[in-house]
Amino acid sequence: MTNNLPENPGSFEHLQSVTRQQFNKQVALYFKDLGDSWIPNVATPRDRLRSACTMTDEDNELCMAARHRLFYDILGYGRSNLAVIFGSHDKYDPPVEGHPIVYLYFSQDAESVPKGLTKVDACYSFRLMNETQSSITPAKALSLATEIKSLFIQGNNGIRITKGKNQYIYFHKEKGYRLRIYSNSEGDAVDIIKRMLQLTNTPYDVDRLSENKPKRPNYKKSEKQLVYGKQRLIKRYRPTANVFFRYSYMEIPGSPQPLMLVDTTYRHGGLILL
Repeated sequence: MTNNLPENPGSFEHLQSVTRQQFNKQVALYFKDLGDSWIPNVATPRDRLRSACTMTDEDNELCMAARHRLFYDILGYGRSNLAVIFGSHDKYDPPVEGHPIVYLYFSQDAESVPKGLTKVDACYSFRLMNETQSSITPAKALSLATEIKSLFIQGNNGIRITKGKNQYIYFHKEKGYRLRIYSNSEGDAVDIIKRMLQLTNTPYDVDRLSENKPKRPNYKKSEKQLVYGKQRLIKRYRPTANVFFRYSYMEIPGSPQPLMLVDTTYRHGGLILL
C-alpha cells in the first residue's frame, strides 16, 4: 500500500497546510456570494474582508492566528448556529406552543449609529396557523424561505424600512398576525404588513389597521442613569433610524433551537442564502 503521508506529518508545514485548506473552505462558504471563481482583491468591502480572512502559504503562525480571530470572533463565524439558552438544556422549553412562529429581524447599519448610542433594530413575527410541529416539513420551510428572499431582499441586500415613533397595529388573530410596526409613515408600515401577509397568502384588510401617534418627542437628548454601578445611557424612546432586513428564522414547537430560513449576514447559515 502506498504511503501518502508527508515526509514529516508532525511538522508545522503539514499543520499549516491542513489548517489553511480546511479554514479557507469555511471562508469560501461564508463569502459564497462573491462567486466560485473569486480571486483575492480589494474592490468591495466584502472582497477586502475575504482577502483579509483567507490564509496563504506565506502566512506564519501569528498571521494565521490573526486571520482566524478576524473570521471567527470579529465577523462572528464562531457564533454560527448557536442558540442562546439560559440554564440547563434539560430544562429548556421552546417559547412557542401550538403553531410555528416566523421572525423577521431588521437592524441599523453600524456605520450610521451616532457615537455613544446603541444600534436601532426591529423584530416582527407571525404564526403559521395552518401548520403544526407535525405538519411542517423541510420542503415547506424551503418554500417559505424562498418567498421571504423574494419579498425582503433586493439586489442581494435586505430591504430598508424607516423605524419611527408612530405605532401601526394590525391584528388578524385567526391568521396568526398581531403586528405592531413602528414607523414614521403609514405607507411604509402598510408596505411591510402587506409583505408579511403575502407570506401566508392573506389579503390585506384596511379595517384591521389602527394608528397610535404619541405626543411624546423621540429626539430628547440622551441621558444617563446609574445601573449596576455604572453610568449607562437611558434607552431612547422609539428612535427614528433606517433599519435593514438581516435574517429570518422559525421556531417550531418541540425543536431544541430555531430554524434559520434566510440570512443576509452569513453568520447563522440558513435554508436560503444570497
